[in-house]
Amino acid sequence: MVSWSCRTGARQPSTRNRRLVISSGNYTESMGLLRHLFTVVVIGIVFRWLWKSSPDERASFKAGRTVFPPTRAIRVLVVVLGVAFTVLFLWSWYSARKPDEWWVPYLFLGFLALSLFIYPPVLSIEVDGIGSRSWWGGEKKIRWEDVASLQYNTGNRQFVVCANDGRKISHGGFNVEPGQFQEGIRTRTRLPLKLRRPGTWKTETIEVPYEEVETEE
Repeated sequence: MVSWSCRTGARQPSTRNRRLVISSGNYTESMGLLRHLFTVVVIGIVFRWLWKSSPDERASFKAGRTVFPPTRAIRVLVVVLGVAFTVLFLWSWYSARKPDEWWVPYLFLGFLALSLFIYPPVLSIEVDGIGSRSWWGGEKKIRWEDVASLQYNTGNRQFVVCANDGRKISHGGFNVEPGQFQEGIRTRTRLPLKLRRPGTWKTETIEVPYEEVETEE
């Protein structure tokens, strides 16, 4: 039903039509929210599966060294974040940029750079020491004779190899087989392991000596 305006003579939508328009708008917004929620749930399920499948990944043996690459879950996460922030950066730069929101594209650009730098380095146990190589080409190496101490944080499950000159190489659980990495280094260095247990007020440190396991012949 359409009503007429007495002053202008133009047809005005009736109350029923206005209600239908409002209801249609609310339905569209609700479907949009449901689609976003469904997308988040699916992504969460996929990453949970990837994270659970990470213990099944194995280190590889190449040219006399054991290589511990980042887990599949971390690789997928970095790629997804990189693509998402790249799309948001381009969209905000070309389509949604306003004079008072000039900083938004640079915010997404900063998140893009941050997502690239969270990618963990590739770790390796070699004949003469421990190696670490980042994706941009940076390399770090600690020779066996330069290893000063071994540390393990029970809070974040980070295993750290410390050198005499202060250099550090760490396995934070984002690379494959953290147990094999830790055991391989302890077997070669035979150093005690400093266990750090974070507490409410202070961190407790316990030194666990290396014990060689004898195998029956």
